[in-house]
Amino acid sequence: MEVPPSEDGRLLDHSEQLEKLERSLKDALAVVQATPRVDLKPQDWLETAAKVGTHLAESRDALAKVRQDVVGGASAALLLYLRGHPGEAILPQQLEGVAAIRAWARRIRDLRQFGWEIDTIGSGAEAFYRLTASHLDESVASSEETIESVGGTDPADRLIEYLLHICPWPASPQQLERVAKTPTWRQELRELIDQGWLIQSHDDAPEEVPQGHYRLADLER
Repeated sequence: MEVPPSEDGRLLDHSEQLEKLERSLKDALAVVQATPRVDLKPQDWLETAAKVGTHLAESRDALAKVRQDVVGGASAALLLYLRGHPGEAILPQQLEGVAAIRAWARRIRDLRQFGWEIDTIGSGAEAFYRLTASHLDESVASSEETIESVGGTDPADRLIEYLLHICPWPASPQQLERVAKTPTWRQELRELIDQGWLIQSHDDAPEEVPQGHYRLADLER
């Protein structure tokens, strides 16, 4: 994948965050390797667990920063991942990694509120999740409830999340402006296209996209 540009046109380099991720995981491994294998005392184990937890939190923070640059918010990341694996059994650990937040299960509940059919199979450590529908019905995708339910503080994040929800259906200018909550939504859309999102207009696909409308043509970037 090409390196996406930043808001000022420069290419985003994720080396720093990936190095932090690598370092935090190595530090966690080093703590485990230094832990006695024989005659392990309770307090020693608690100290090990506390240090490992700290390093894992650092790794999650690094994952979240890269996720924000590359995909956007946690909800968008989860939806994109699930839509890329329809019908497959997805482990909770995978979803937590994708979302890079501890409250990822709440985001799954939010997606269900949008109308996505996400089954939970099993319980506890044996549970997994499965997206049973490849896309939303067009009536649900274009509904006022769907528009109003899109969250996030950044216009671009809201736009890509909405387009991810309604793909492959097109969105009108009025819908996109309401989602973005700014009259400069076309500029935000252009930035998403520059980042590599395959967003089509009528000029790109005149038989599938009405004049003035836009749609996310492919879930792959």
